[in-house]
Amino acid sequence: MPAEPRFVVVSPVNDDDTLDRCLAASPDVVSGRIPLRVVRDARSANGVIAEALRRTADGFVVYAHQDVYLPRGFFEQLAARLAVLDELDPAWAVAGPIGRDAAHLTHGTVWSTDRGRVVGAPIARPAAVQCLDECLLILRAGDLALVDLGVPGFHLYGVDLVQMGRLQGRRSYALPLDIVHHAKPITSLGGGYARAHRYMRLKWTARLPMTTLIAPLERVPWKLWKMRLGARLRARFVPMRHDYGQQSDPRRIARELRYE
Repeated sequence: MPAEPRFVVVSPVNDDDTLDRCLAASPDVVSGRIPLRVVRDARSANGVIAEALRRTADGFVVYAHQDVYLPRGFFEQLAARLAVLDELDPAWAVAGPIGRDAAHLTHGTVWSTDRGRVVGAPIARPAAVQCLDECLLILRAGDLALVDLGVPGFHLYGVDLVQMGRLQGRRSYALPLDIVHHAKPITSLGGGYARAHRYMRLKWTARLPMTTLIAPLERVPWKLWKMRLGARLRARFVPMRHDYGQQSDPRRIARELRYE
């Protein structure tokens, strides 16, 4: 039997309570089988990713948000999915559980606590995408050519990594994976998101419009402006319509979904 690929999980952290309830509570992390590198006071997600790629000699870097829970057996599942992907496309760039293609079709699923349900569209095989959700990203160790350290903050770098791969003639993929994203509701698309959106519009002007998982990249960001207003109104006036929240145990959610 071939050896299981080597995985290292890296996460930028600004909330230790969330980390302890979610990512650090993942069974393979708790057991010590899969190492977790926590980065505090990071300036950007791509800075965290670049440092992890430099420090990891072989195998794969799994970049995960602090509010992601990886169910028991996740890394066996991931190893099997990557084996299929390597057969399909040995030069793949980035992979993750959910993304969107140029036709704005979503591929893959994640549980999203802010929605109180599994979101996305189930897939049985790797699906090529033009953006990936940043809650979980898988990259090959040492693959620094994908990382633009100029991307500011912690938004839209999943789009940028995929597009950097495309510049090299490489495709990125959504994989059928089971994860719990214990996300909080989006209350604003201003601030850091707006800055990252502007950076991406300027960087990829020649390729616009470009799909994302939230606000598409356009020369004139009409949809972003509309969605910013919508996010503020929903946060203020629309009540939660499900029983899940940050008090919910992501391990219990994983069991309810039969992920473990």
